[in-house]
Amino acid sequence: MPIVDCHGHVGIHPDFPAYKTGAEEMLQVMDLLNIERLAITSTLACYNDCARGNAEVDRVLKEHPSRFLGYITVNPNPEGLALAQLQRYAHFHTPPLIKMHPACQHYPVNGPKYVPVWDYANQTHAIVLVHTWDSDPECSPLLLEPIARAYPKARILLGHAGVTWRGYEQALEVAKTHPNTFLDITGSQSHRTILEHCVRQIGGDRILFGSDLPYLEAALSLGRVLTARISDQEKEAILRTNFLRLLSPGGL
Repeated sequence: MPIVDCHGHVGIHPDFPAYKTGAEEMLQVMDLLNIERLAITSTLACYNDCARGNAEVDRVLKEHPSRFLGYITVNPNPEGLALAQLQRYAHFHTPPLIKMHPACQHYPVNGPKYVPVWDYANQTHAIVLVHTWDSDPECSPLLLEPIARAYPKARILLGHAGVTWRGYEQALEVAKTHPNTFLDITGSQSHRTILEHCVRQIGGDRILFGSDLPYLEAALSLGRVLTARISDQEKEAILRTNFLRLLSPGGL
């Protein structure tokens, strides 16, 4: 079954001594693991240089249009930059894919400078991938609860699902209340039975597979799903069809 991966990156940063960080090298890994398409954001953009980072993603999409999808990474500073980037790179995808990384940009996801982005996401039914971390004052999953309520037409991916077991519980608390929120199970921590727990709480159609390529080992992330004690139909939904459904215009 070809896999559609909702969470990847392109480019290197000193914090991540990764290998195979270029698109051509990443395609080799994707082919080995049968990852048909990977949605990417630029590492450079996450670390504040959105202009150059989004341009890097634009180049990758033009070179490999059938293999990569592109998030437009936004930064709330300086004022007006985020909307300008969303407009400049609106051709990436319809509906838009937007990436927020409040931790790297040192600005809370519920801060007023993000309001224009949330308004835009609500108007365009955008898919918004937000980096989250257990109880973090800038990106705790719980901060997305009032946002999901205020912007019901935005589809919000809780990136990493809060990472820790407690972070997962926080993400589930939000997801159980708001149908426009989804768990992205990309993560650097492995928790035994966590995927089964999430499926029991919110069902298999609200969970998305992500690898965090090239910074995490995609085979390990894939193995977590394939060996989970859930149905084959739920595995297929998580690994492929849930994200494809969101990517379709009007899909939820």
